[in-house]
Amino acid sequence: MMADNQTSLFDADTADRGMTGELVLRAQPNRPLTKAQRTFNRLVGKIETLRKKLAGDTRRLDAALAYDAQHLHPRRVRLTALRKDLLRALGPFLDDPRLPRKRERKALEGLIADHLDALVQAEGSLADSDLRALFERVHRISFDRAEREGFEAVRSMMEEAFGEFGLDVDLSDIEPNASEETLAAKAAEMADRLQRQFEEEAGARSDRPQSKRQSAKELRLKQAEEMRKKSLTTIYRQLAKALHPDLEPDPERRERKVALMQELTTAYHDNDLHSLLRLELAWLQREEGDIERLTDEKLAVYNQVLKEQADELQWELDELPYHPRYQPIMVETGPLGIPMQTDGPTEAWRLDRMIVSLEAGLARLRTDEALAEVRGAIQAFRAVSQGRS
Repeated sequence: MMADNQTSLFDADTADRGMTGELVLRAQPNRPLTKAQRTFNRLVGKIETLRKKLAGDTRRLDAALAYDAQHLHPRRVRLTALRKDLLRALGPFLDDPRLPRKRERKALEGLIADHLDALVQAEGSLADSDLRALFERVHRISFDRAEREGFEAVRSMMEEAFGEFGLDVDLSDIEPNASEETLAAKAAEMADRLQRQFEEEAGARSDRPQSKRQSAKELRLKQAEEMRKKSLTTIYRQLAKALHPDLEPDPERRERKVALMQELTTAYHDNDLHSLLRLELAWLQREEGDIERLTDEKLAVYNQVLKEQADELQWELDELPYHPRYQPIMVETGPLGIPMQTDGPTEAWRLDRMIVSLEAGLARLRTDEALAEVRGAIQAFRAVSQGRS
């Protein structure tokens, strides 16, 4: 029976907290924790830490995404419009007789090419016909051809990368202007082929003669998996019987049980052993006071599943910055292209400086100082180019 000083699982405070209470096995007087119990506590702590980290990182990235939409996107739109105006103002100077030197014209072409490339990167393409004509003049190639050659180079690199994994992938049916649906279908096709190849390789390995040690290991893994499924179902049925609101005559307690039953059902459908264990441990400790039910044999199965759950959470945490949702606020840094979150206020300051600079340059290009402004821009571009080399 439950001790008088214990709080019932169905108390209002516990129901309000849901399953956020501490999930830990504690040593009893003259009875230290076993190795399995210590492992259980360590894995549970790791899962709770990873969940908090994942929730915190998600909130941080969502806040950065909201900042980007509110503050950075409008600045980028303004910068793109100014860049187009600047290109249209600089273009005529390519034929200006007041710039007779070949070196000056070459530098002006490079300056225009840089702005065009930045525009393509910002918008993903080049829609305006006059800017396409300017692109062809400074790059000596049509935009359509340059876009196709660039795409084919990337496609070739992707096919080579898949080839290194032993997978012959043909991406020739993917066009530069392919829709998201087409790209998603191709990605699903490649994922399916990779999965089939993996299964074929696994099947080939399973056909090979196994040693006694390998056979024994596979048998233990199979038994553990069967016990895991049985344990999940057992916990669910046991707690469902105790928590089912239809069996509770008291209206207030029935309402609390409805909420707990929903948590229980969700955890079971999600194969979330951690949450099921939290409910079971609370029930054992507070309703029955019989923690001995968690034997080392049962804990061994729980620990295996908890480890898998911890690994999945770690993978989800590692992959979070790569999620397509957050690509607008991520930049690649370093030789490995590791994504890093954009510093919103710093980026806003940088964009503001560029906007002010372009606005001032455009204003001078509309005055009698236009030629001096172009020559100043050419000198600045050459200085930067020399610094790059």
